[in-house]
Amino acid sequence: MLQRRGRLHVIELATCRERVRPGQLRAPDAALRSPRSRFTATVRSSGSGKTAKQTIWVTDVRTGRAHPVFSETQRYTTIGPGETPGPIVLRGWSGDERWIFFFIDPRGSSSIAADGLTLRAVSVDGRRAHKLARMLLHRDYLAWCGGRLVFTAGFDRVATNRKRLLVAAPPAWRPRPLVAARGISWGSLACHPTGRWVAAQAQPSSENANFFSTRWSLWRVDLDGSRRRLTSPPHGSADESPRFSGNGDALLFVRMHKGNGHLYALRGGRTIGPLLYLGNNMGYYGHHDWWLTATWSRGS
Repeated sequence: MLQRRGRLHVIELATCRERVRPGQLRAPDAALRSPRSRFTATVRSSGSGKTAKQTIWVTDVRTGRAHPVFSETQRYTTIGPGETPGPIVLRGWSGDERWIFFFIDPRGSSSIAADGLTLRAVSVDGRRAHKLARMLLHRDYLAWCGGRLVFTAGFDRVATNRKRLLVAAPPAWRPRPLVAARGISWGSLACHPTGRWVAAQAQPSSENANFFSTRWSLWRVDLDGSRRRLTSPPHGSADESPRFSGNGDALLFVRMHKGNGHLYALRGGRTIGPLLYLGNNMGYYGHHDWWLTATWSRGS
């Protein structure tokens, strides 16, 4: 189920039928909710001038009790390079609800952030934060999978330029390459519900900054590093934004051509589609987040 132009569209993968329902999807919560909604994470600002800072607070939804887990000063003398203080950007939770992933954006500089920031992890009990690796801030560039974090890392806003697929696990959080594939750039990814493998988009590494010059295809990457190609889009097209149905039987993805996206599904080794036209998406330097306003029903 996804929302398009203010209406809900339900795609039945068994029959490839599309149904339209009235109504709209609920707006996302301002607080970052943990996977099972036990906790919420928020960023609070306090003080001013030399005492100004931002703090990540974790609230236990059942009791309403909140406590701080990480603070960052907001006093600036210079902006970059390196780990200059800045606003906190929350990115996600671990699947076990024990860790929060976030970035620190130097003085809220969108230009610096566009080329990647350092991903960090802090536990809900407020122990020291861990630095993982520099990466783009795209929401679909990291996934909790089998008790580990799989993520796409690399500097430079061009999505196709030298992006690596890394994996890291608590409590040490030491990133290592998941795949040894020289000359390949990785992008959006999704974890299979079993937690045993991820579907990720990949293509030959390129510095071409044209938004529509991508050649993404989808790959299965197991957590032991083995991989297998899943799709081969036609010339001039790219297969992007993998996402699994609730039961894991189908892999949903978008086949993009010059910014125009169509919804497809991969099921039992067979490609199904196009199922639905999703409109035109300019994206950003080769990255397209087609699911920014979409959600999927568990029965699909």
